[in-house]
Amino acid sequence: MTSPGLILRELVNRPENWDFSGARQLYAGVDLGTYKAITIIIDETGRPRAARMRRAEVVRSGMIVDYAGAQNIAREMINEMRAASPLPIEQGATSYPPQTENANINATRYILEGNGLEVLNVLDEPAAANQVLKLANGAIVDVGGGTTGIAVIQDGRIVFTDDEATGGVHLSLVVAGNHKISYEEAEQLKTDPSKSREIVPIVRPVIEKIASIVDDCLKKFDNLTEVCLVGGTCELEGFEEIVQKTLGLRAFRPAYPQFITPLGIALSCLDAT
Repeated sequence: MTSPGLILRELVNRPENWDFSGARQLYAGVDLGTYKAITIIIDETGRPRAARMRRAEVVRSGMIVDYAGAQNIAREMINEMRAASPLPIEQGATSYPPQTENANINATRYILEGNGLEVLNVLDEPAAANQVLKLANGAIVDVGGGTTGIAVIQDGRIVFTDDEATGGVHLSLVVAGNHKISYEEAEQLKTDPSKSREIVPIVRPVIEKIASIVDDCLKKFDNLTEVCLVGGTCELEGFEEIVQKTLGLRAFRPAYPQFITPLGIALSCLDAT
């Protein structure tokens, strides 16, 4: 079975690969992150049909700080896919980092409603990721640009969530300082797979710090045996090995983990219909 990440890699920002044939209903999952916004369109069976990713700087430490900018970016992505689709795209879902619901639920809902979407679901990011992962027992660690979301799952239920203000931005800042380059250049260097061997030794202390923060959250759960890593920051080669060593638990990541949470957001629409 082809992994969801591999399927989405072929769809993201590739309109020539978007395929709406045979679909009867379409749903949008909108993920507004610290430095990226991703929208994924699925059909009534959960099959991804189209996907768009944009650079975005509308969120800081898990909070939407540029509402108009977020709405405009979401509109551009959704309208591009609407223009390509023979079916209307009228329903969707979105998410928020754990423990930020008071500040984010209404804001994210209004962004989708402002773009003509009926909002079927607003859920926290680890819960969205588990729509794809289907973990019965374990932990999900969603390492994004500005925050790291943590969820513990027991018997298929999320029993603990937390969100920490640490993530990929801190890795990029260390790379920028080490190489004496701009943040934008450091971000490009960090996300270039061919540069992983060069980057990992530089950012290893930051990854270990992220892992130690996660460890503080997880140590109260004695029966944990594995941790699934998702989010764009986890795509750095060597990330999971460092986390595994620090936690003393099996750590694994699906292919292209940055797409897992936005796909889960879209899939949550199926639960609400």
